[in-house]
Amino acid sequence: MAETVIATSGIGEAIGKQLAEAACVNAMLGETFAPLHEHFREYWAGVFEGLGSLKERIYPPNLHDATPTVDEFELLLLEEGIPLMWVPGPKVVRALLDAPDAVGRRQIIGRRWKGIVNDCEAVIEDVDHPDLQESRNFAFDCVAALRDGHNNPAQALAANLLDSLMRAHFDEPDRKKLTFNKKGRAKFDLDDYDMRVALTFAPVWYAHAEYWPKNGDPIPRVFGRHPSAHGVSRSQYSRINAVYGLMLVTSVLKFFDVELER
Repeated sequence: MAETVIATSGIGEAIGKQLAEAACVNAMLGETFAPLHEHFREYWAGVFEGLGSLKERIYPPNLHDATPTVDEFELLLLEEGIPLMWVPGPKVVRALLDAPDAVGRRQIIGRRWKGIVNDCEAVIEDVDHPDLQESRNFAFDCVAALRDGHNNPAQALAANLLDSLMRAHFDEPDRKKLTFNKKGRAKFDLDDYDMRVALTFAPVWYAHAEYWPKNGDPIPRVFGRHPSAHGVSRSQYSRINAVYGLMLVTSVLKFFDVELER
């Protein structure tokens, strides 16, 4: 993914330089080559328009106004497990990028949970692939549970719905590759995947961090698939973690809605 972004930036700089050089040449040549100048002006305008729309083709609408840098993507997705594809909404994305640290970002999600739940509901509403309708209904149940103050059921359902979606739409090797998050092993590498896959499933990988109660692992306070199933406690279960779970499910559900054949 990083290579794609860097290459796009490099292309933009190269085109800008070429356009500036062409403008100087055409200014010197004057009216003699005016028709040629007009041709190239229209050509470069088309190229720039294409580059401007590239972001809209790659990123979902919530990232059009505040697109994270590669470093920001890696920090929020891989180090903190915050979903960014399709949800949350653009204002929350901007606030997360402006926050000073992980604690501040988690506090933003905690304070703005109602708006984030609304964002998730709007995206879920848009899911219309026929193979996803049952999962869509369960995602709506997560929304309803959170709104009614039933945070624990919402988190449990979100964690299990995430697992069900992964098992239903990936074969075993691919699913394990996307969720293999073991201590001391290689981290999820954004460059190993198509950009949309990388950005959607990096926080899914984070949510599958290794957790073994039999080894005495402390129950994590951040949302996790394994502690949600095997470490039910006040440490793991909370409204904010339920919101993380809902965001993950919403992001993955919309990914399949976009990518599955119809």
